[in-house]
Amino acid sequence: MADDDSRAPRMYQYRQDRTRFACIAYSLTVIFFCISIVQWILMITLDGLRNFIMDFSYISIIALLIGMLLVTSFVFFENLRFAKPINWVITIIIVFMTTWGISRAIVEPTLALFGITLLFVSILGIVFIIIGVHIRHDLTLDVVILFVAAVIFFITSVFFVMLQLLAGLKIAFFIYSTIIIITVLMFLMYHAQTINGYRYAEMRLNDYLLAALILYHDLTILLIMSFLLIAKIYELAGGRGLSLYGDSCCGNYTGASNRSLSDDFSLYNSGSDNVAPIYL
Repeated sequence: MADDDSRAPRMYQYRQDRTRFACIAYSLTVIFFCISIVQWILMITLDGLRNFIMDFSYISIIALLIGMLLVTSFVFFENLRFAKPINWVITIIIVFMTTWGISRAIVEPTLALFGITLLFVSILGIVFIIIGVHIRHDLTLDVVILFVAAVIFFITSVFFVMLQLLAGLKIAFFIYSTIIIITVLMFLMYHAQTINGYRYAEMRLNDYLLAALILYHDLTILLIMSFLLIAKIYELAGGRGLSLYGDSCCGNYTGASNRSLSDDFSLYNSGSDNVAPIYL
């Protein structure tokens, strides 16, 4: 009886601490994502900055590599996560490195497409976090199954990427994007369960920076994988105005379609700006 009396206050305190931890983790995720959004909007709207990013793509690659290296260190070395203020400094650097690391992909969509995709990803993220938190099935018990499914999806996505690159099959990229989005949503629900607790596996109550970074990267992946899907779906629905500047995945920069040499020889002169390059 004494054990039951002492257990109730401990459970009440645990619920309070877990709720506080979840609120901090989700709040930090929103803050980090907003910091990136402001920078991405500037990258898209400021022509000088956008041209700089497109001309010096290697800067984005270097920033992304640094960011992923720091994330890896943050995950595997606990001392970095709990040593103040170093943990906050590293977290901010990771957010900025990721923001600029994917900047080359971010500057491709127009501002309208970016806004609609951002709204879509935000709604999708919130819905699947809520689903993950409230479903009875404990995904943390099936983490092995999740990773096996992720490996299968990864192999399949690589196959479709190669189809798009080598065979020029345009639909392959959309299948690849869909597979990646499904995989991220699975892990988004898993991460939500570990954050909210009351499951077999849960995050420690002082690990809110890692929790926020995980959710931040989940949303970031969803964002960059959704641009082309949203643009094409909108186009198929009969809408106009949402596009990529280069449409570099499934089109070309001139906006003209490739033609054979036998179609119209008069068009193929050195001064024509309306003809797409001929790929031999």
